[in-house]
Amino acid sequence: MLSAVPEPESSDGKLLLVLLDGFRWDMDRLEDLPHLAAFSAQGVNVPYVTPAYVTLTVPNIFTILTGCHPETHGVLHNVFFDHSTGQFLLPEEVDNSTQILDPGVEPLVVTASRQGKRTGTYMLTPIPGILPDIYYYQPLSTLNETYGGFLEGVDTVLGWFTDDDVDFTTFYIAKLDAVSHIYGPESPAARSVLKEIDGVIGYLLEQVKQLGLTDLNIILVADHGMQQVYAVPAPIEILRYVNASSLQMLIADYGPLALIQPAPGRREEVYAALAGSHTNMTVYYKEDFPTRFHYANHPRMTDILATADPGYVIYSRYSGALQYQGEHGYDNRDPAMRALFRAWGPNFRRGYARPDPFDSVHIYPLMCAVLGVEPAPNNGSLTEVADMLASVDCQGTREYD
Repeated sequence: MLSAVPEPESSDGKLLLVLLDGFRWDMDRLEDLPHLAAFSAQGVNVPYVTPAYVTLTVPNIFTILTGCHPETHGVLHNVFFDHSTGQFLLPEEVDNSTQILDPGVEPLVVTASRQGKRTGTYMLTPIPGILPDIYYYQPLSTLNETYGGFLEGVDTVLGWFTDDDVDFTTFYIAKLDAVSHIYGPESPAARSVLKEIDGVIGYLLEQVKQLGLTDLNIILVADHGMQQVYAVPAPIEILRYVNASSLQMLIADYGPLALIQPAPGRREEVYAALAGSHTNMTVYYKEDFPTRFHYANHPRMTDILATADPGYVIYSRYSGALQYQGEHGYDNRDPAMRALFRAWGPNFRRGYARPDPFDSVHIYPLMCAVLGVEPAPNNGSLTEVADMLASVDCQGTREYD
């Protein structure tokens, strides 16, 4: 079972950020997860965290690691794109961070390293220009995530703390997201992965105790939630309403958001063809997209965006069969998109059930406070989350407007 939370030896702690892809805020109610329950009871338990929009993995991981909204950091989708050329890049195809991040934006692994901390990442795609001091990565396309592999990963990252004097590292698990997409977020397969993750949490805390890592703090956080979807009688198909020759670029077949760049001179024509074409799709010019999302006001954004109602997916053309049983990418205020957040360790309060949720943009200044790192400019606010810390100095934060 979980060991007692150790006393801090200094104000600056070490931090392990465990990223649990697709762990919806309420999934711990689906199964008996004793290790997560003990972790939550002895540390900080938050109802949920509201992810950034769009509720996809890559934009949200960058929001967590930079404290910036997507329209500030510039990562707008899981696919990196240039709407002026129609070029697409996957994360592993990026040659330099300048292709995807706005000037002045840097993730915590870089900021902390610049300030004398040693940093690492485990299973996050390494991108030149924002590399940590140490990392491990294997493409998920070639990796079959297993319980034994997770335990080996725990041993690896804890070894970085004991042998390589690492101060901060991430540890990423993608399996729950992948299984929830295929079978649904409340399926027996997803429930089985929840039990695996609970076992990983138990093993992690036992090893922390065995290794005497008294200054190590741990945050468990998800990037987004997951929505069950079903086959519908009238799927949303962009290319049913507009001819492909009218488009310079289309990102669809990726959940409920479509990014659409009309061919030169076809902007109004494409918008008129799409607007009102399906009762469960809303179409926007980018300048009319709701500002509360902090998403569309970016030079790389396409001229037109389309969003689907909960449970619907936007396709280029529907194949005739539902591809996934679970999806995300919906409104970040949708309860199904809410994400898990727990924290434990000497720099966090003990047995604190925080009554209120918070936005994921505030995780970054929280992590900086734990590490004793001066934050880079960001959209978060330490004052929004300082109540979770055992003690805190709110000075030194710099924020974007």
